[in-house]
Amino acid sequence: PESPAPATLAGEETITVAEALARHDREQTLLKMAESGVDVAHEETIENCPLAVTIANREEHRRNFSQSLVLLDDDSELDTQVLNTPKEASEATTELAPDQSPDPEQEAGPVLRQRTVSKESLPEDPHANLQSVPLKHIMSFSALTQMADAEEKEQVRKGKEKAQSHYEPYNLNVPVVIISSEIAPWSKTGGLGLVAASYGYEFARKGHRTMAVSPKYKHYDGINFAGETRVRAGGQDQCVKYWHKLLDGCDYIFVEHDTFNRDGGLYNDNDGREYQDNLLRFTILSLAAMEAPLILRLGGSTYGDKVLFLANDWQAGLVPLYLNYKYRRHNCYTQSRAIYVIHNLGYQGRYHNVDVQNFFGIDPQAASDLTLHNSVNLCKGALVCADRVITVSPNYAHEIQTPAGGFNLQDFVRAKAQANRVQGILNGIDDCWNPEVDTNMSHNFSVSDYLSGKRANKLALQRLLDMNEDPDVCVIGFVGRLTWQKGVDILGESISWLMDDTGNGVTGRCQLIMMGNGERCHGDMLRHMENTYRKRVCGYVGFDPKVEHQMMAGCDIFLMPSRYEPCGLPQMICQQYGTLPVVTATGGLVDSVVDVSAGGDIAKGF
Repeated sequence: PESPAPATLAGEETITVAEALARHDREQTLLKMAESGVDVAHEETIENCPLAVTIANREEHRRNFSQSLVLLDDDSELDTQVLNTPKEASEATTELAPDQSPDPEQEAGPVLRQRTVSKESLPEDPHANLQSVPLKHIMSFSALTQMADAEEKEQVRKGKEKAQSHYEPYNLNVPVVIISSEIAPWSKTGGLGLVAASYGYEFARKGHRTMAVSPKYKHYDGINFAGETRVRAGGQDQCVKYWHKLLDGCDYIFVEHDTFNRDGGLYNDNDGREYQDNLLRFTILSLAAMEAPLILRLGGSTYGDKVLFLANDWQAGLVPLYLNYKYRRHNCYTQSRAIYVIHNLGYQGRYHNVDVQNFFGIDPQAASDLTLHNSVNLCKGALVCADRVITVSPNYAHEIQTPAGGFNLQDFVRAKAQANRVQGILNGIDDCWNPEVDTNMSHNFSVSDYLSGKRANKLALQRLLDMNEDPDVCVIGFVGRLTWQKGVDILGESISWLMDDTGNGVTGRCQLIMMGNGERCHGDMLRHMENTYRKRVCGYVGFDPKVEHQMMAGCDIFLMPSRYEPCGLPQMICQQYGTLPVVTATGGLVDSVVDVSAGGDIAKGF
């Protein structure tokens, strides 16, 4: 790709122009080598990454998004009949587990289960634990998290050193333009929407002029028409309209086009299959986002053509490519930069049978950058063309350079890394996770009254879930999707050992609470273990955001046996509540949990 003149970013070493050009030439050589070695990389990936094989074996319209929750139909007739039965509504809460076999192509209906609890513990809305966001349309339970508003954030951070930002803003004269296919609270299926919203808030708070661009999936309250333009995508001109809302210093821009407004989820229909025109939808989003700084007069002026584009995941992967091959070639955005943020490299925006040059309006070289194994790969195009690549944790930045974590793109990531263009920055957690003010837990506490607060919350949690009330047992928790990726099978194999008292003073003195939805075999395992160890094991097949808060407050240990975890948030959240994380040494778990082997004074978990 064409490259702008070298520039020094904050925190980089100072190098000469000659050194920068030599580094650029080296990067291009490595990228060409990566291009020539794609077949070898593919074979290495098959040998080392089971998840990549699973994704590749799915039908074409299931490869670009997680399928672990989208098949759950919480609006089914069975669900409605049970929840509307007065007797059952007064005696039990109802959760649904997806009837999804390990075969990702097999579909079926929901399986009903009930958990007997006290009347006082019932949510006011019996649908609340399922329908904050329809589960069949979300990819991660983080979509159900309610974020703190600006006033709450400022209040929580006041006077707390750890809650403050630990970097100084640079280049405040350069506006930041965030492009994301979802942004909370308007649209979210998982962590991407939450992180994009945090970008908008934090950059503006630091003094940057900030714009966040995402699709207008429906009409949102308080937005105003801001303009319109035409972009060329799919081989024809497309009319797009812009809607604007200024919130907490950030200009939120919503792109309106006929393809965005759908009855199903943001990306998938009710069967979990991608919309057939997703490639067109996100091509339009990328082009509209790049036109917005040039044409929209916000606060009396446009953002101009010197900006920093922050493109999130493959849905915005065309932004770096168009910057290189469309705009810079016409002497526009020559001083702008594009950072590509990888939230999960497993999903890459792969599409077959596309006339690449005509569909995207690009030349053969750009088409080559956008193609892998005779198919469009938006993530690959972004990797090749981005000025910088950021991932959601430092360790994940290393993992995606290996066959075990690169999903066929490891050589391209490695080429960028050797040019000092790849970095991992650990995600953070929202200010709503604070035991001092959390309204979802039974007793608030701080460091000064931690022991009494923990004891009170443990008893309340045991009472809520109809478990033996004993503040002296070790309560262990797990919250997450019930999938192979999350290591649920590993957890299942250890339960009998945890429950068996062998005289060591540890096992047999435990209670285990597991909450989540996902593959049927794992849901069945939770039910079996609960029936086997009544009042000692809770298998909560479903999800309730309030119960998640109560688990963080009442558990002693939180388990994350994940095989693959780009960042992860629960392991950081639980530490806020004085709950020890026990995790697999993978991805962001390595960066956020300091193992006990480092010493008791600095250790955060295991």
